[in-house]
Amino acid sequence: MMAKTDGGRAVDPLHPRRAEGLVGHARAWGAFTASLGTGRMPHAWLLVGPRGIGKATFAYRAAVEVLARGGRTPGRPDASDPSILRRVAAGSHGDLLAIERNPDGGETQGIPATAARGLRNYFGLTSAEAGWRVAIVDALDDLSIQGVNALLKVVEEPPPRALLLLIAHRADAIPATIRSRCRRLPFAGLAPDECVQVLERLLPDQSPLERSGLAHLANGAPGLALAFAEADALALFGEITGLCRTLPALDVPAAHAFSERFARKPGSERFSTFAAMFKIWVHRAAVRVVAGDSAVGTDIVDGEGEAQRRYSTAAGLAGVLSLWNDVGRIADAAVHAHLDRKQAVLDVLFASRRQARGV
Repeated sequence: MMAKTDGGRAVDPLHPRRAEGLVGHARAWGAFTASLGTGRMPHAWLLVGPRGIGKATFAYRAAVEVLARGGRTPGRPDASDPSILRRVAAGSHGDLLAIERNPDGGETQGIPATAARGLRNYFGLTSAEAGWRVAIVDALDDLSIQGVNALLKVVEEPPPRALLLLIAHRADAIPATIRSRCRRLPFAGLAPDECVQVLERLLPDQSPLERSGLAHLANGAPGLALAFAEADALALFGEITGLCRTLPALDVPAAHAFSERFARKPGSERFSTFAAMFKIWVHRAAVRVVAGDSAVGTDIVDGEGEAQRRYSTAAGLAGVLSLWNDVGRIADAAVHAHLDRKQAVLDVLFASRRQARGV
């Protein structure tokens, strides 16, 4: 059975291994399959890029491509073999090891070092199907120093016909000792239409307009768009737009009523979503100033462009950038110092008014 670190939890229907196909990332896919076709495949690949853009989906599709070759000599594999696809999707392929963080373990729960140490034993076994053995590590960011050291031993001394697909969300999370021994594949966010295509599978109950809004809100990261959908972030972004529409004249009673929703649980737990949405709103306003409306693309919610142009005209680029810093500072203080979330929301809104007034 495909090894996991999750203790046998129920299969997530939205897990990347169950994706029906790979959308986007054509350059990375071309580089990988070209290398595979030469018969001189690097034993370890680094898949580097922002969280939620499809690196894990790529890794599982790459694993299918490699496993489909079995013990055959290089040549075009039947990567659509339904048996391989089905077993990878179910987590039951004997030659695929998935090491990943338990999503039920909380934000601070990483990948146990014992899981990384198990890689040496895994690659020391004979292939179940006389072909390749593949391991996916999702992600290096979640490995402790002990786990990284255990992984390094495998990367330094790879056995024949062994493939490591290492996912990293941040380039600075990759130790130089591992980076120097791997082939690097950079990943970027999907185009809006590609992201919407993925969201049609992930969020079938959302309307096309909502999926489009989430795709733009997540900047081409379907995984992030899914998290935003679960947090009802699109509606929150719309409310922020409404509050900012009249700036520098802020509707103070409306601002107080809005902030009251974050005063106590469960509302206070949505503060991080509010801060993320506000920063995205300010970022898009700054892009309009620097590069124009075309660089921003479609409005996420009705009236967004008009509100951001109005705000940018009032605050100027310096004011918009100062607001970005203000929001980050207020949000960090609220989270790390456990400050009142209601007051933090008000502080953000009043900072917006202050910058729009040029104060």
